[in-house]
Amino acid sequence: MSKVMEMLQPSAVVLQYGSDSLSGDGLGCFNLAIKGHAKCVEFVMSFSFSMLMLGGGGYTIRNVALCWTYETAVALGREIYNAHSDYFEYFGPDFKLHISPSNMTNQNINEYLKKIKQRLFES
Repeated sequence: MSKVMEMLQPSAVVLQYGSDSLSGDGLGCFNLAIKGHAKCVEFVMSFSFSMLMLGGGGYTIRNVALCWTYETAVALGREIYNAHSDYFEYFGPDFKLHISPSNMTNQNINEYLKKIKQRLFES
């Protein structure tokens, strides 16, 4: 991916970080933890381009709120802890920032990911 960024040399990157790939999503069939999902934010930030982050995707509202909260903190370089707020009920049922992975089957098989990567580079 770094070769693509070097070739394109964007002056800014728009990162739409949908959370439907999180564990427990009502529609998605992946099993990412929030910290794993945030690694994407860290990866894009590693290129040091200006970045606009947009939330999106996700069909389990509690997970969406948790994900966006954590990834915003990552983008700002801030640590975030479990805390009480006006939106405390969205952190239920365990009232912690990070969700636990479930026993969902991981749909991220290597062949599928390679096919997506190939299509991306062809475009």
